[in-house]
Amino acid sequence: MGGRMKFYEFNEDEKKVDIFNERFYPRKIGKETKYYRNVTTILSIIDKGYNFQEWLKNVGHNSEIIMDRAGKFGTDFHQMVELFLKGENVKYFDIGGEQQYSTALWERFNIWIDFYKEEQLGAAIPCITETVVYSDKYEYAGTVDCIDNKITKETTIYDWKTGNHIGNQEKLQMTAYMHAINESGGNVKKAKLIHIPAQKPNKKGYRITEVEYSDEMFDLFLSTKKIFDLENKDRPKLLTLPLEINKETI
Repeated sequence: MGGRMKFYEFNEDEKKVDIFNERFYPRKIGKETKYYRNVTTILSIIDKGYNFQEWLKNVGHNSEIIMDRAGKFGTDFHQMVELFLKGENVKYFDIGGEQQYSTALWERFNIWIDFYKEEQLGAAIPCITETVVYSDKYEYAGTVDCIDNKITKETTIYDWKTGNHIGNQEKLQMTAYMHAINESGGNVKKAKLIHIPAQKPNKKGYRITEVEYSDEMFDLFLSTKKIFDLENKDRPKLLTLPLEINKETI
C-alpha cells in the first residue's frame, strides 16, 4: 500500500515534469518502475445498462458535459471528506465571505457528516484516507477512500459514492481492492459502500451497501481485466513538459 497517488513527477535538474496517464499507477519495485492499470478504468468497459443508454440518447451531446460535472462533483466531495478526516476545518464560506463549495455539494457533505456521527466512524475507525493499494501479482492498482485502523484481526474498507446508482461494477471494484490489500498481508473480508446520491434514498439521505469478499467476484474482476487488456493498448506516460516558461526559454 502507499500514500495518495500523484500522476506527475518533477525533475528539478532538467526543469521538467513527467505527466502520467491517470489510467495507470506507477509502481516502483526495486530500481524498476512498472505501470499498473487503474481498477475503475478496467471496470469502465462494463455496460451500464439500458437506462444509461437511453439517458445518453436523450441528452445527446450534453452527456459529456453532464458526466464531467458529475466527475468533478465526486472529486470535490472526496477532497472535502479527506480534509475532514485529517482534522482540517472544512468551510462553506471563507473568512472573506466567499463561498467555497456549491450548496448541493455542501448539503451532500453534511449528509455524510450525519453518517459519520451516527455510525460512530470517528470513535470506531481512525481512518487512513486515500490509500493506494497494489496487486503485484495481477498488475492493477486503485485508491481506497478509507481503511479502518483498528488493531483487530479483520479490517473494513470504505468507499464514498455520489453517483445515482450502485451496482456490480462498484462491488467488483471493492473486491479488487480487498484482494490487493490481502495480497500484501492484510485481512479484509468486508467493504462498505456509502452511497449519497442526489435524490435521497431514504430519510437519512445515505445508504450503506456491504460487500463481502468472494473468490467468485474476484474471478469476475480478472475476466473483466483480461477483456480490457485485449482491447486497450494505450501508453502509461503521456508527455514531458517544462516546469516553467518565460520569453528566454522559448
